[in-house]
Amino acid sequence: SPLNLGERCTVFMETELLRHQQAGANTADLASGLAYSIVYNYLNRVVSPKPIGKRIFFQGGTAFNHAVVAAFEQVTGRPITVPPHHEVTGALGCALIAWEHDLGEGSRFKGFDLADRTYEVTSFECKKCANRCEINRVVVEGEEPMFYGDRCERFQTRKSGLAEGIPDLMGEREHALTHSYEPSGPPPEGAPRVGVPRALIYHEIWPLWHAFLSELGFEIVLSAPTNKEIIHEGAEASIAETCFPMKVALGHVLNLLDQEIEYVWLPSIINLPKDDARLTDSFVCPYVQSFAYTVKAAVNFKAHGLEPLAPVVYLGVDPTRGDNSLIHLGKRFGKSPRQVRAAIRQGLEAQARFSETMKRRGEEVLAALPEGARAIVVVSRAYNGCDQGANLEIPKKLRQMGVWAIPLDMLPLENYRLPDEYANMYWHYGRKILQAAECILQDGRLHSMYLTNFGCGPDSFLNKFYKDRLGQRPCLTIEVDEHSADAGMITRCEAFLDSLAAAEKREYGTPRIPTLNLKLEGRTIYIPNMSGHAYALEAAFEACGQSAAVLPEPDEETLHWGRQFTSGKECFPCAVTTGDMVKVLKRPDFDRDKTAFFMGGSGGPCRFGQYNTLQRMVLDELGYEDIPIFAPNQAAGFYDDIGIVGQKLLRIGWIGVVAIDILEKAWRELQPYELEPGSTKQAYRESLQDVCDALRSNQDPVPAMRRSRERFDRVKIDRSVEKPIIGLVGEFYVRASAFSNQTLIDKLEDLGAEVWSAPVYEWFLYRNFRRSMRARLGRSWGLLAKNELKDRVMKRDEHRLLEPFIGLLRNAHELPTTEVLELAADYVHHSFEGEAIMTVGKAIDFARKGLAGVVAVMPFTCMPGTISNAIMKRVRQDEEGVPFLNMVYDGLEQATAQTRLEAFVHQARDYMARRKSPNIAAAGH
Repeated sequence: SPLNLGERCTVFMETELLRHQQAGANTADLASGLAYSIVYNYLNRVVSPKPIGKRIFFQGGTAFNHAVVAAFEQVTGRPITVPPHHEVTGALGCALIAWEHDLGEGSRFKGFDLADRTYEVTSFECKKCANRCEINRVVVEGEEPMFYGDRCERFQTRKSGLAEGIPDLMGEREHALTHSYEPSGPPPEGAPRVGVPRALIYHEIWPLWHAFLSELGFEIVLSAPTNKEIIHEGAEASIAETCFPMKVALGHVLNLLDQEIEYVWLPSIINLPKDDARLTDSFVCPYVQSFAYTVKAAVNFKAHGLEPLAPVVYLGVDPTRGDNSLIHLGKRFGKSPRQVRAAIRQGLEAQARFSETMKRRGEEVLAALPEGARAIVVVSRAYNGCDQGANLEIPKKLRQMGVWAIPLDMLPLENYRLPDEYANMYWHYGRKILQAAECILQDGRLHSMYLTNFGCGPDSFLNKFYKDRLGQRPCLTIEVDEHSADAGMITRCEAFLDSLAAAEKREYGTPRIPTLNLKLEGRTIYIPNMSGHAYALEAAFEACGQSAAVLPEPDEETLHWGRQFTSGKECFPCAVTTGDMVKVLKRPDFDRDKTAFFMGGSGGPCRFGQYNTLQRMVLDELGYEDIPIFAPNQAAGFYDDIGIVGQKLLRIGWIGVVAIDILEKAWRELQPYELEPGSTKQAYRESLQDVCDALRSNQDPVPAMRRSRERFDRVKIDRSVEKPIIGLVGEFYVRASAFSNQTLIDKLEDLGAEVWSAPVYEWFLYRNFRRSMRARLGRSWGLLAKNELKDRVMKRDEHRLLEPFIGLLRNAHELPTTEVLELAADYVHHSFEGEAIMTVGKAIDFARKGLAGVVAVMPFTCMPGTISNAIMKRVRQDEEGVPFLNMVYDGLEQATAQTRLEAFVHQARDYMARRKSPNIAAAGH
């Protein structure tokens, strides 16, 4: 039968094909599996979510492959028409278009006899800038030389003239960015020299830092403008698979190392001002927030005699208020709080001038836009759309094609309110991008180009949200990374401009009307089956009088539907939980009037809080606008949201989650040593049912926990052979879901290890810490008091439930959240919210308890996971070389997974033999 080779891209398909080939798969299964993978890649990554018609026309060279044609017929259930000359249909179409547009002015086409004419091709390297472009020179007999390959078009002799009269708005923006503040004079003699990378948030708030650093007396040294050398150096030095702008930023830091500087300016910008009080926050991307921490894994600043200056900055609140990190930074350099606040005010004024310049210029542009002019808004972040070295100069090329390329911040975005559906849009650029969609919808003269980058976490959701708001309005999405080339981008831009001519004659339908339905009466809430904890949540709902049911464990059908309705770029748990929802809709007993779904929520900054918004779109697209998704936000309003189905839900749900964590600890600690296979798991299952019955009946579960202890005491074990203990950390869904992590714990146990997993409930206690931190930051003292009280009650519950298991568990007590964060403090500041800091802190906790190794799990492209993985390089060095393994999951069996696990457990045994620790024996006491 055809093998599953995945559907992500041909590179990954090839890896899977080789794995199956090495395992002895026959050629027919490999070839047919490859054909199906190509089909699913096209249908789920290109076609989806557009409907497939009844008549399918297959053109192009791929149609020579009869297996792919057959696979399309099998998957779609429709006949496929392959024309006689399918391999040249595109060329024939281009010829017809050229004929239709012939103006009788001749053509520069050299003719079919070019091969018979004398011509010469040579190349040389242009050294006018750091891009070092390779210029190709073509000389045809009797004609002037032609050049290509120069990004700046220095050698171009033929200019289109289409740019005449069109302003260079990106150039104007860059000038305003760098000239919104002018120092009153040169820096004082002996001023400390600070290097500033021209990367990331520099392209948004440079006026602020320019003024702030200058007013404090620093001499500023900027890195070179982004060029090929910087991009190459950054990509080569990157130790984690981050997005393109992060690699560029690393290149800029490396560019500064050879400068005569003492410091490198690397502030951790947490958020930026928001213009809508409904929004949870206005975070910058987690990668950007954490760059000050991850860059240290790639750059040894101490070896270069440099010190990073990395203050934590909240621009979503008044940065002159309180005793913040900028004040502390000023004190280090002999500046009083009054002087620092004055410098901040100068910076805010410079930033306001820049913003006002953009707003005013945008008003002028929109007012003066000529009739029939082609105007395209460059929808992007400032650091990937306005950095001419990182955007392939696409705005410049658009201008040369006669297009008004308008930066995002020249639109009057503050005039456009996001639909309530996006009230939890907690990313700064996410808000701006969706506001741009509203603006473009209401101004028929504007179209848009969405510039994104491979591996951009927020864009995996925002791109879909943006296009959903645009409805049928055309939009060109261009993905740029270190491998992108100019030629392909120019072709796509030209094709998009051609398509706009036809699009302008089209009637557009209205965008989808979002559904905001939280009425749960008479419905059963279906809960994703992440682990045993889902059954505790089910019991908590039922204890509150709300019908609930845990979904079956995810399976291949789950992935089939999940991949069909996601792009493959979102988090893997999003695809799994989306697939579970769609699978319910396909059940024979499905009743839309009695169905609702549960999906956890978050106030950012990672992508988890956007799952339910995407899933709402999927249900609406399928025609189920009336089915609610209950998604309580875990930010400041968490307790109010939970109260929709009863104030006691949170308390019972919390007690259930803690109880199941304790039961799972007992299961996993005893199972590797059991004498009767399956007896420990049976004790766990019976205990799980016992505890859930107590919760469902509104009874105290402590007696059930005592009975559970007795069950586990009856399990016969033999600990005469010492086993390496492995700590399991990372993204909580994949960590807890055996389906998602491909039964990782069982595999480690089969290799002779014992596994201690970070508990699920640590996330709830960490959320309490975050809510208290935000309450202090916003001076919401009432919310702070309420949260602190709830936190104390929750910790009391934890101790009550744990008490029956003292003496049985070696891994009984968990470190308080503040202590876990303190362990991670040398690597990442607690202001950077999310799983990354808990992963780092818990890994250190496990290492210092004497465990033999740590495994971190993460979904493919998970931002917190990628960040913690980068940081763990330093952690491992500092923690005596404790074995560390990062495992990435996306639903496909990995070719080398088993080999990596075997090698890791071998390392753990060696490490255990070298380093015996009494901490493990004392861990439970």
